[in-house]
Amino acid sequence: MTVTHMGKSALSEELVEIYRDALEAAHAGKAVESRLQVSSGAIRAGRRAIALDRVERVGVVAIGKAAPAMAEAVPDAIKEKMSFGLILTKDGYARPVEGFEVREAGHPVPDRRSWRATDEVIEAVSELADEDLLLVLVSGGASALLFSPIPEVGFQDAVDINQAMITSSMTIEQINSVRSHISRVKGGRLAAIAAPASVLTLALSDVWGDKLPSIGSGPTVADPTRFKDAITGLKKHHVWDETPESIREFLEAGNRGEVPESPKPGDPRLSRAFAAVVGGPRTLLRAAARSARAKGLRVRCATRPIDGPIDDLVEKYIARAGSMVRSGTGREVFVAVGEPTVAIPKELRKSGKIGEGGRSQHLCLLMAKAMASDDHMAFLSAGTDGTDGPNTGAGGVVDGHTVAQLEAANIKIDDAIARYDSFTALGKVGLRIDTGPTDTNVTDLHLLAVEGKTSSGRKK
Repeated sequence: MTVTHMGKSALSEELVEIYRDALEAAHAGKAVESRLQVSSGAIRAGRRAIALDRVERVGVVAIGKAAPAMAEAVPDAIKEKMSFGLILTKDGYARPVEGFEVREAGHPVPDRRSWRATDEVIEAVSELADEDLLLVLVSGGASALLFSPIPEVGFQDAVDINQAMITSSMTIEQINSVRSHISRVKGGRLAAIAAPASVLTLALSDVWGDKLPSIGSGPTVADPTRFKDAITGLKKHHVWDETPESIREFLEAGNRGEVPESPKPGDPRLSRAFAAVVGGPRTLLRAAARSARAKGLRVRCATRPIDGPIDDLVEKYIARAGSMVRSGTGREVFVAVGEPTVAIPKELRKSGKIGEGGRSQHLCLLMAKAMASDDHMAFLSAGTDGTDGPNTGAGGVVDGHTVAQLEAANIKIDDAIARYDSFTALGKVGLRIDTGPTDTNVTDLHLLAVEGKTSSGRKK
């Protein structure tokens, strides 16, 4: 994996190196290898052990942006019993993996290939029997890729609500509460289809707290939310009015008790389903901190995930940077992970005049404007999956000189921000981070660095 950009300061160059080191430490294949092993005649995943000689057939389904890397890490002893192996990943992320059929589909917006591939998964999984094992490898992106809406809703309405939710200020938990109630496979339904076979799920987490129902919308774990939670989330974030009528009617019917709930804790169909997280945001945070310390930077780490509106986050970051500079500790970096929200105005979305970008690239433009002409700071924000929104950029790196660079390239930063066209703006001045597929997906990384003053008053 290579990281390409044209950093304009030594500090920003160091931030890109820290990002690269953190990606390597969070590699999905390494995560699976460390947790999924075959020894003493048993398949072992953490504290779970399944006697290999009691397993008749093994079906393996890998879903997400890191699916190929996770599938490659499956031990040979398990592959020898495979009756089928399916990989479902994002466009451009596929590669041949021995023993597996590979399918590509749309992300972040599902498409009909997602639907066809998911129906293929359903058909294969439904043929498993009592002595069989379904191994499910889940990584970020699975929510869009594993996509088969219930008949009452239909394909296009499910696509439309997905697009409306991901461009709103809804949290991932709120979005998944809707997804799990209108899907044939999410919210534990895939494990229910596989019953009575045993189900072993290994998940690479892209959410802080590693909550399994939030990773890929939890296809093999019980859904803790209810119909009323889905309705509340849509209304709270002003998405209810643009929710397709078929979905509103279905959710309301479920809230009245007229439609069965998604599988809940204690559901007998999930009695033989076990799931474990093999890596996640904390892996990324610790790796970035190690890399920064090795480069001689003092490190401070966030104690909670970064969330909420991006505009609020900028003010907090600038205040923190000022405090770090004034502390006189020299070169220092603040490390944080998370996925803040960008609420694109409905009018702009409908106008068709919206530019290209994603939350990390947009945040970089906002930070560049806020730190303009300040020689003490640099900032990086990038997704760990190699993409930031529906484009090829992973994120960006900016400093106090970025606004001047944009102006020299005849780019008005306020206009780029207003049109959410960060991809184009950062690319024009070589400050966009492009990685290609990274073989991982464990949330976004934020690095805020300063070159403070030493006790003698000189810059270190």
